Amino acid sequence: MVNQDSKTRIEKYITENPNCKQLEVVPLILKGQKKKIQVYRLPIELLYYNIRNGRFAAEYKRLVKKHGGELKAEDPNDAKKIQELLLSLDKGEMVRTYEDIKLKGQWQPGILTEDGYVIDGNRRMAILTQLFEDTANDDFKYLNVAVIDEQIDPPDLWKIEAGIQLGKDEILRYGPINELLKLEEGKKSGISEKEIAKTLYGIDDELEIKEKLDRLDLIRQYLVYIGKPEDFEEAKNMHEHFIDLQEIIKTAEQTETNPDLRVTIKRVVFQLILDGIQHLSLRKIRRMVRLQLIDAITELEKAKEYSKPKKPTEEEEFKQKLDELVELTVDPDKDMEDIQTSPTKALFQNAVDILDAEENKDQILQLLRKAEVNLSAIDYQSADLKKPESKEIVRKILRHLKKLEDVE
Repeated sequence: MVNQDSKTRIEKYITENPNCKQLEVVPLILKGQKKKIQVYRLPIELLYYNIRNGRFAAEYKRLVKKHGGELKAEDPNDAKKIQELLLSLDKGEMVRTYEDIKLKGQWQPGILTEDGYVIDGNRRMAILTQLFEDTANDDFKYLNVAVIDEQIDPPDLWKIEAGIQLGKDEILRYGPINELLKLEEGKKSGISEKEIAKTLYGIDDELEIKEKLDRLDLIRQYLVYIGKPEDFEEAKNMHEHFIDLQEIIKTAEQTETNPDLRVTIKRVVFQLILDGIQHLSLRKIRRMVRLQLIDAITELEKAKEYSKPKKPTEEEEFKQKLDELVELTVDPDKDMEDIQTSPTKALFQNAVDILDAEENKDQILQLLRKAEVNLSAIDYQSADLKKPESKEIVRKILRHLKKLEDVE
């Protein structure tokens, strides 16, 4: 719906201030037609942040949760919160842009709806607002924007934002999670995966878009698992983990792995991600599945018992205990992968040992040395050796020793 009051204020300002019209235009495609959109220099006080802008969608979702509901860009207090959020994102880039605009002014115009909502240029507007607060220089009270003088339907609005913000040169700066959320927004606005691919990459192949949307679904499942639904900031640095999980699932489907086992593996992977495992380690699970390594997969099945969805309070307690453990025991130079934080990681390591043995079964000397090194590390006075499961393993080792004696 159009904010008629805001539209009227902008039209009135443009009429009364003809000098606000700039020489510059911005080319856009609206409803399939190429158009040149006129740029104006407008007071920021007439404009509103586009709070659903995909560039900071994940961070905005967390802000909404923190404040107990949707923020209204028209409310000055909420606008301040949105500005602070924008200024906090990628501080290195923010500082560079701040200094650049302070020195040279605004070079690149933003894009505005007819009723004053910024489609492109939210961060620039936040920085200009901060510059005015810092310097009291009236030049920073204005934003150069191309004003679209007609209503925009959701598909066109998405294409404008995505075409500007998700072009090949921008994807890395956009952030992988927000890119996925923006793709989902395009799908929800009624754009096909094929059309999304054409808009972003100039190709008709929609498979990459489908794969990314499936990845977003996995991330959503993970957030529910850890008791943080829709809090995408919790998965901000874990994008590669879910790429590897997709490869595991794909391999499981190709090898016709039992569907129940696929569910088990996915849950175990979720727990391993929560426990802080490095994403490269997850690739070992894919190799276990590809090789149909029963003993290794059995260890993963055992881990299911310790891989259960968390309630929010349980997850917070877990993280607190993990933080305490890290603070007390971690050598800063030690790989986090060396720290056992859960039974799931212990059982995963058992599975990895089985995988390593299988993949190196032709390397006899290497396997023998590894066995000798591990045996040398055992404290033979430990009470753990008297546990039933330890005794069973010892019996297996002795049977192997008997076979080795027979070789002599």
